[in-house]
Amino acid sequence: MKKSFFVIVFVLIFLLSGCGIKAKKVKDPFISIKEQLDKLESYTATAIVELYNNKIGNKFSVVQFYKKGKFRLEVLEESGSPDKIIVYDGKRSYVYFAKVNQVFVAENTEEIPLYSLITSFIKNYINSGGEIEKREMDKFYLITVPILDKNIFMYKEQMAFSKEDLTPKELTIFDINNEIFSKITYKDYKYNPEINDKLFTKDSVTTLAGNLLDSPVIEIDAKEVYKYCGINPVMPVYLPQGFKLLNVLVNVNENNGVTFVYTLGKNLMEIFETVVDQNEIVNEKGFLLSEGVYYKEKDNGEKEYTTMVNGIQIKITVTGDLSEEEILKVIKSLR
Repeated sequence: MKKSFFVIVFVLIFLLSGCGIKAKKVKDPFISIKEQLDKLESYTATAIVELYNNKIGNKFSVVQFYKKGKFRLEVLEESGSPDKIIVYDGKRSYVYFAKVNQVFVAENTEEIPLYSLITSFIKNYINSGGEIEKREMDKFYLITVPILDKNIFMYKEQMAFSKEDLTPKELTIFDINNEIFSKITYKDYKYNPEINDKLFTKDSVTTLAGNLLDSPVIEIDAKEVYKYCGINPVMPVYLPQGFKLLNVLVNVNENNGVTFVYTLGKNLMEIFETVVDQNEIVNEKGFLLSEGVYYKEKDNGEKEYTTMVNGIQIKITVTGDLSEEEILKVIKSLR
């Protein structure tokens, strides 16, 4: 009887001690958040920015792309139309202002909403020097840090991380009086995705990323035209003063044409070359401008000149102030 009693006690002790060994300690979620931020190399997100300062008082969205120190911000108005596109290639920032169709090298960054970047918060978090507040809400973990380059409008900021997946959801920026200066909500956040490097180049700054990545048009060297299109292109011997060849484009879905793009400031001249049936040019001719040259104005105000050279149909589309006389000189110089 005694022997059976000791056996039962021994088994109970063994089971209890075993349960103790299996019990796992719950990891601090703030440590997990910090680890995720430390390992962030790239991200994409759409930031909805609300500014509460009386002098500004507006709302806009910023489509964000970040990759290893480089970033791209597409600032959209409430209507969804682009206001400006900012590209930082690791050395310089280029800003495209859609309303004036001009690209500038950014010297003054006051108009660039860098504060909306998640990496801006990370920088302040890492270099906060211990001045960090952490607390837990129903749906979020909150981390508040001082802003390194603080001013009276942007004094400290608080990031809300989702309890479900620890992703950043909302950034609130406070002024020196602890009033809300800005609230930024992040949507469609992707952690460490693959991002095409061409989004961080100066040449991409005038085009929205969605159009740039989805477009079947690719840039090639002029020497590769025959390889892609089977065309020996004609080139203008004469160009209006200041115009330079910007790029050569082909559509990989329609490999029978090539476009040469020439620019001077806001003036644009695109020369599209393709092989077509002779009757097609007659059907699209518009009105006869000069011998063998037809002209029409498109609904968007662009001017289009069409002709045939060495069996190749040439369409020259002009945006800007280039005169008819200059275009005719270009056409006559095609060789």
